[in-house]
Amino acid sequence: MAVHAILLSIGLLCILALPARALDVLLLGDRMTVRAERMPLRDVLERLSAFGVRVQIDPEIDVLVSGSCRLAPADEALDALLKPFGYVAIWEAAPGPVADLHRLAEVQVFRPGARERIRPLEQNARLRLARGPLPDSPWFVADEILVRVKPGTDAAAFRAWLRSIGATVVSSVPSIGVYQLRLQPGLNIPALIEQLKRNPILAAVEPNYAERLPRSALQQALATGAAEGASPKTPRHGAPPVAILDSGLLGGFGIEGLIAGRYNAIFPDRGAEDPIGHGTQMALVAAGVVLPRGAAPTDEGVPLLAVRAFDENGVTSNFAIMRAIDYAVQQGARVINLSWGSATDSPFLADAVAYAQAKGLVVVAAAGNEPTGAPVYPAAYPGVIAVSALKPDGTPWEQSNSGDFITVSAPGTAAFPVGYAGPPGAYAGTSIASAHVARELGLYFARNPNAGAAEATRALTAAVTDAGAPGRDPVYGHGALDAAAQARLRGE
Repeated sequence: MAVHAILLSIGLLCILALPARALDVLLLGDRMTVRAERMPLRDVLERLSAFGVRVQIDPEIDVLVSGSCRLAPADEALDALLKPFGYVAIWEAAPGPVADLHRLAEVQVFRPGARERIRPLEQNARLRLARGPLPDSPWFVADEILVRVKPGTDAAAFRAWLRSIGATVVSSVPSIGVYQLRLQPGLNIPALIEQLKRNPILAAVEPNYAERLPRSALQQALATGAAEGASPKTPRHGAPPVAILDSGLLGGFGIEGLIAGRYNAIFPDRGAEDPIGHGTQMALVAAGVVLPRGAAPTDEGVPLLAVRAFDENGVTSNFAIMRAIDYAVQQGARVINLSWGSATDSPFLADAVAYAQAKGLVVVAAAGNEPTGAPVYPAAYPGVIAVSALKPDGTPWEQSNSGDFITVSAPGTAAFPVGYAGPPGAYAGTSIASAHVARELGLYFARNPNAGAAEATRALTAAVTDAGAPGRDPVYGHGALDAAAQARLRGE
């Protein structure tokens, strides 16, 4: 296919002498900066998509562009960049806590008369991360921050502040009151955060912290690829959905009839397929298709919301989790399962969890697969059901975390027909234990549709079997959700 070169210049701005294949794209509200020297148009548009702009393009358009503009009106910059083709720029009023902001939402690029050929631009499916200068500095999404604006802030003042720091609103979660902002590349985000904490219009600000899925805990590979006890289930009538906020879902494991909804919270324009297997494993446990060893069987299934919140490397961001939590609330979930955790305590993440709890949801989270005794978040946030893991014989799993934040313990070993960073087989972890507890709470709400979150939590902690030291302890919490406890919780 022929590769063409076109020249980009805007108004009276001059073409700059740039290093070969230099590229810089910045979108600031309705203004755009572009610096490109013989760069593929697709690369330029992919940079634009980092600001939350959906891009669709004819797959046969393959050109190089060169040129420069600085803070030109975005419509003029796009016209100069795309004038050899047909294109459509779609603007929208993006809802937000302060006001609906006018933003560039989508760009479609096509050959004149062939708009029907456009397809979504293939993009990098991985978050780009950075961290502070210290070895134990937490990871965050590069060039992004999260902000909450003080109530009563004028929309014009907010827009002026965005321009003053060179920030663009990528998205927001109005229900939680948080904006996701994209900044100019290369800024020292931790230093900027310290400066912005003193800004009079901001109620809170922090990096868009990143979390990773737990490390694989494969116990034994399965030669047949069949999981022990795995079987399709029929959803219990009237059961509310359990939301699995994880790496997505693969089909073909007897779970299709239990899926009440799918959503990609990290890349909303894409599907919710699972690239690494962890989310599928958790969905199989939460639905009851796969039974953890030591758990009591049941023919009842639990409907699920399969929410992909992690990228292809098993990394998520706090903003993606906020968006996922908001989706779970809007879809009527009564239980949210978070089979992962981080040592980073984020007030924004804590607020998102509290928002779900205020809406009547029970939040269940894994305690962690490293026995440090240190708190792991979100499991350690107030009101969260923090779950440690047990071996099939009911004793603590050696790698399970412990601590005063543990609520209950549960079976944490199961055999899966799909692997996670490995082959199908028997895996162990607090992730499995958390998903199992979420399932039992989902069944509790099915039997007790008028129960509140506090009532469900009390029922769970009253039903578990006391183990370890008398009363609540750092290993078992209030006790073990063994087969006898499951029968008590189910009223059998």
